[in-house]
Amino acid sequence: MRGHRDLTRACVAAILCALVAALVPFDLIRLLAALPLTLFLPGYAVVACAFGSQELAPAQRALLSVATSLTILVLGALVLNIFPFGLTTASWAVLLPLVVIAACRGAALRRERPDRAARGNRGISLPRPATGSLVIGVVALAIAVAAVALAQKPLPADDAVGFTALWMLPTDSGEDAVAVGVVSNQHHPTSYRLVVSLGDSQSQTYRVKLDPGEERTYEVDVPPEPDGRTHVVASLYRKQRPDDPYRRVTSWLPRQETLP
Repeated sequence: MRGHRDLTRACVAAILCALVAALVPFDLIRLLAALPLTLFLPGYAVVACAFGSQELAPAQRALLSVATSLTILVLGALVLNIFPFGLTTASWAVLLPLVVIAACRGAALRRERPDRAARGNRGISLPRPATGSLVIGVVALAIAVAAVALAQKPLPADDAVGFTALWMLPTDSGEDAVAVGVVSNQHHPTSYRLVVSLGDSQSQTYRVKLDPGEERTYEVDVPPEPDGRTHVVASLYRKQRPDDPYRRVTSWLPRQETLP
């Protein structure tokens, strides 16, 4: 990339930012280094490669660089998620500088040498098309829309650990009762056994089968104890470990006083 200072600076900046973001232990410094590496430098290099020797206004180049960087981030996330190491700081610190270096190399090959371009354009004023700004703006908008659309696409997460939440709250009804809810964030349909113990002697059992993202709520009547308080315990058991509680919540429900 001899003779193209902007491309050389972009490559050096990408490498330095990646090293700082991956190795420096201070979060603020890492964030400051990650911002140009993720939001500007990859897009700048790709735009330079795409337009070659064509001159762009600074505002147009900046807009295209940011929009293209967002697209590269989304596409990079899709690519990195395929590999076993996944989306980590180290994988981003390697991928983004490689993108910048490769795109800058392509831009250097597409550009004319500075001395040759200066001799060829000496004394010649090339007219700029009136629609150039409009075309660049449309391209930037299309890239931004594509980045947003790709960002909405859920990534497969087969290696992520699913979880299930269990909660219990008193109801708003006039009777003594609690609402017990089970929320599944597992990857596959899962069966559970929900046991709600009411005081020392009573209990109710529910068979629960939930799809990923599904929630089920049960309203359980709680008979008052002689001392006016009932200890309510909700326990959730998984099918593969039926004797070990997977989730458990407890509460004391006071008896409501009846007004004369």
